[in-house]
Order: sequence, then C-alpha cells, then structure tokens
Amino acid sequence: MELFAEGLSVVGAMLLSVSCGLLLEELLFGGLVRLFFARQRVPSVATERKGTGEKPC
Repeated sequence: MELFAEGLSVVGAMLLSVSCGLLLEELLFGGLVRLFFARQRVPSVATERKGTGEKPC
C-alpha cells in the first residue's frame, strides 16, 4: 500500500509539472498575453454616427 501511495504521488507531481509548463508556454507564446493586455478600442468621433435627423425604418 505504501508503494501505491508513493507511485501516486510521483505521477501527481509529474502531471503538475507538465501542466504548469504547458500553462506557462501558452501564456508566453500562445497569444494569451496579447489578449489580456490588449488596449480597448475607443471609437473615434469621425466613425461615430451623428444624428442627422434621419430615423431608421
């Protein structure tokens, strides 16, 4: 039983290290950093639709 617990802890440690490595790789090279730190687009005055008196149908 002690051997089973030791083997389970080894497998758990390996899975944890692999998942942390994949997460770090995804954050650095997968584009999530660009997604998190992307600037919000602010609509400019020229592209906003001004009220010209026309009403949509």
